[in-house]
Amino acid sequence: MKISTNYAKKFTCPRCGLRCYEGIETCPDCGLVFSRLEIATNKDAKQKMRRHDHDFIIMTSKLPSDVSRTKLILYTIFFGVFGGHCFYVGRYWRGATFLTTFIAMFLMVVFNSSLAAIGNGALLGVLSTTLGLIMLMWPWDIFMVVLKKFKVPIAIDLESNGQNNSAKKSVDLKSTINSDENTIKEDTTQTKEGEK
Repeated sequence: MKISTNYAKKFTCPRCGLRCYEGIETCPDCGLVFSRLEIATNKDAKQKMRRHDHDFIIMTSKLPSDVSRTKLILYTIFFGVFGGHCFYVGRYWRGATFLTTFIAMFLMVVFNSSLAAIGNGALLGVLSTTLGLIMLMWPWDIFMVVLKKFKVPIAIDLESNGQNNSAKKSVDLKSTINSDENTIKEDTTQTKEGEK
């Protein structure tokens, strides 16, 4: 497939970050088949993360079908200070950072006079500055969600036999992926032979 590079739009591959031309089927660098992104879900990524299986989890700014943009915006605005939007999409470490920072800031307010007495308020100043800088991630996340740049983990869970996926569908998907990979390898081999 020949693409004119003069006016073709580019997008970023979510796996490797390479700038690719629209209309191509696979990433020339990492081999990601872009059509698979349409069937990848955030639910599968969260299940894989809970099993500590981080293979084939891709962070993408294109929201999958099981993540509501409206919910994500509302969670970010109203529960973002607690990390609610991160827990919603499965970014658990980032959500835990928000929650821990909020709890620490709350405890600093409660024990303000005790902390101010330590080192003439130096400890309180250092803690409040550090925690305040960490909490700047919240308005940044609001900004990124509104601009559709917030990264969400997605994956295709081939091992799961959940309620929605039948074993037959999983086997069909595995065979489709394997045939796609074989086609890519054959195309790459033919391209290399053609260059020689």
